[in-house]
Amino acid sequence: MKTLNQIFAAALITISLNSFAGDCPALSGTYTIGKNEGADFASVNEAVNAAQCGGVSGPVIFNMETGNYNERVVMSAIPGASAFNTIIFQSKSGSNSDVVISYATSDATIVMNGTDYVSFENISINHRAATYGNAARIDGKAANIHFRGVIFDGVDVARTGANSAVVYFTASAAKNDITFENCELNNGSIGIVMGGMNADNMDRRTTITGNLFFNQFETALSMSNENAPNISNNVISSLSNFSNYKGIALNNVSNDIVLSNNVITMANGSTGIEMNNCVAQATHLGQVTGNSVAVGGKDEASGISLIGSTDNQVLNFNRVKLANGTETANQAFYRNKAVGNNVNMMNNIFFDLSTGQYTIVGNTYKDMFNQLPAQSNPALTASANGLMIEKTTPMK
Repeated sequence: MKTLNQIFAAALITISLNSFAGDCPALSGTYTIGKNEGADFASVNEAVNAAQCGGVSGPVIFNMETGNYNERVVMSAIPGASAFNTIIFQSKSGSNSDVVISYATSDATIVMNGTDYVSFENISINHRAATYGNAARIDGKAANIHFRGVIFDGVDVARTGANSAVVYFTASAAKNDITFENCELNNGSIGIVMGGMNADNMDRRTTITGNLFFNQFETALSMSNENAPNISNNVISSLSNFSNYKGIALNNVSNDIVLSNNVITMANGSTGIEMNNCVAQATHLGQVTGNSVAVGGKDEASGISLIGSTDNQVLNFNRVKLANGTETANQAFYRNKAVGNNVNMMNNIFFDLSTGQYTIVGNTYKDMFNQLPAQSNPALTASANGLMIEKTTPMK
């Protein structure tokens, strides 16, 4: 490893002014990871150790040569990392199938603890052969971690719980400005688990957009104690036979919520989108718009379910279909099981294939588009223009 030897040789001669640890010079510029003679580092861990030893004094790019890197990568804070001094691990060829970081034992393939300003782009992170664990686990306080064009392969067994999620953000400290963009998340119990510490220490500004969630067993995306996430343009598809499968499950997700243009297809399961105690602001309504949800199976099912104090939300232009439900008493496309206030529904289509009915079940309802006959009766349980309204509050 030519450049690596030069780096450490230089460190023995002089202590760089840019050095953080004194034993290693700070990194800046572009480096190569791989087995070829001209590579700077032979493994991902070797590159990580060099960055953690000397820190970074400028932006750093690690180009990874084509190959399978069979190693468990452990990364902590990198001295000098900042909004300007970012660190990127990427496929040198630009293809995410050419570079695979894999680890077949339990725990996780990539572990990050207290890491900031690190990106993985156009690579694969594989944990599929393990019996449990995560493709990536992020511990401690973290910020500005980005995954772009990454293929994540989680455990290929039927498991539940965060410890077998494809990507697991622990609740040990807040995580801010996390991005998943154009990634693919396969298998695992849950695709992405994100959970802030509590209502006073929320994760902030998470962006999950343009991703494919395929065949998770329990839930595709689970988020709790999150402030202002953007969850848009994702495709969720699962063949799981887990009866309580959920596409997107949000718990205590607050403020400027954007949940838009997601496509959720569940062969079985219970709920396409579940929002529990998700409170937006009256002046900045949460936007649940343009989502397409199809739920199969024969048990009670909900396309969109609001639980607890889920307030100040707009449900607009969503399309929900229950494909195989047979329990006619339990049809639920939009269900509000609690005390949610100021839930505005506009221009949605809710359809049950088995009955041919369009149904809304809820206790707060405002129709800003259609004027239904007899809507002024708050105790109404009747069909109006093909739309069933139950236990509604009259429009004001």
